[in-house]
Amino acid sequence: MVAIFILILWTTFLFAKELKIQEAIDLALKNSPIIKASQRDVKAQELELKAAKGALFPRIKLEETYTRTDVPAYAFMSKLNQERITLQDFDPAKLNNPPAINNFETKISLEVPIWLGGKIQSAKRMAEHEYKAVSLEASRKEEEVIRQVYHTYVDVALAKEAVEVSKQAVEDAKEHLRLAEQMHKVGMGLLSDVLRAQVYLSKAQENLEKAERNYSVAKRGLEVVIGLRLGDFEVEGLKACPQVNVEGLKEKAVQRRDIKAMEERLRTLQEAYSFALSDNLPHIYAFGQYFLNSKDHPFGSDGKGYMVGLGFSWAFDTGLTTLRKAQANLERRYGLEERIRLIKDMALLDVEKAYAEYKNALDMLRSAEDRIKASKEVLRVIELRYKNGLARMVDILDAQTELDKARLERIQAINACHKAYADLLFGAGLIEEVKR
Repeated sequence: MVAIFILILWTTFLFAKELKIQEAIDLALKNSPIIKASQRDVKAQELELKAAKGALFPRIKLEETYTRTDVPAYAFMSKLNQERITLQDFDPAKLNNPPAINNFETKISLEVPIWLGGKIQSAKRMAEHEYKAVSLEASRKEEEVIRQVYHTYVDVALAKEAVEVSKQAVEDAKEHLRLAEQMHKVGMGLLSDVLRAQVYLSKAQENLEKAERNYSVAKRGLEVVIGLRLGDFEVEGLKACPQVNVEGLKEKAVQRRDIKAMEERLRTLQEAYSFALSDNLPHIYAFGQYFLNSKDHPFGSDGKGYMVGLGFSWAFDTGLTTLRKAQANLERRYGLEERIRLIKDMALLDVEKAYAEYKNALDMLRSAEDRIKASKEVLRVIELRYKNGLARMVDILDAQTELDKARLERIQAINACHKAYADLLFGAGLIEEVKR
């Protein structure tokens, strides 16, 4: 219990600080249920590959069979295998009407595949290609988690910045209320101006409380995505839009891990074609068997012997079942090729769309920053005119509303820019670069 308590205190201390985006991503890569599930899939396919390789090794089989018979041929054979034949057993009467005889046969077999039409080799290559495909898909899952964490993190940062904007709006509203009360005291302002300023301040405080709740919920959402309770923590504020070098991203997009995984499955289907056809090819195998026979109990050794040999078989499927199965795999392969072409086109489109969103976000950011500058100047002029009795409080509040709106749109533009940046890298299969 003491160790658990110390661990809790240490964890609280560790995360009672600003959590950076790189740290959030690292935690998610270690704790995300999605990644853990994909790692299980990779492990399962690794075992499938080992199983396919294991088919190349000899197979050992132990059998124990009990029989009781008075059928002449079988009764004589059982007694002969038990090495209990005497001259009296050749009496025609005994040969034709033998008494019932018990036999416990123990057989140990060793089977060695030499050539099964290439079936084992094809199965091994299929498992290898599937293992590569599953591993690539697991890597793509990691990329998806990174993008999800990045999106969620910038949403938390947006919520945090929204709190700061709301706090600034409250401070500005308090200043406007103070100004209205001061002007009313000296007889240069109306009581309605004071009331309007009070209403505006109340609304600003309401928005601040809402922003703080949204920030708390956003942080909880980040914990869910990471797959870990983080305790008390903060995030970094939104910074300027990251720079993007779009050159070469389209070339990278068609080499994404999910596309490579599909290409590995193309090879799997090609091997599946050979695997199916192997049933129509000759099979060669070696075997060795050791026998123990007893009339009294299992694993007895009244009689014993061995048998070794080579086997050859060649089956012909007159119903063309094997050929049709092989052709079905080829059709699946052709279908997958069509899907890959479509996925590559969609990957290029994803990059183009993400880059367009990135450029739109940059335009939004420039517009918001210009409006912030203009709104500040307009507000300064109107406040000056109000102090001189040349403007109304409603004009100040309208100008303040425009300034608050521009401030919020600025951080929203940065949020959109970061998300488009992550989508652009994700579309090109380079999402790991967000950690740099």
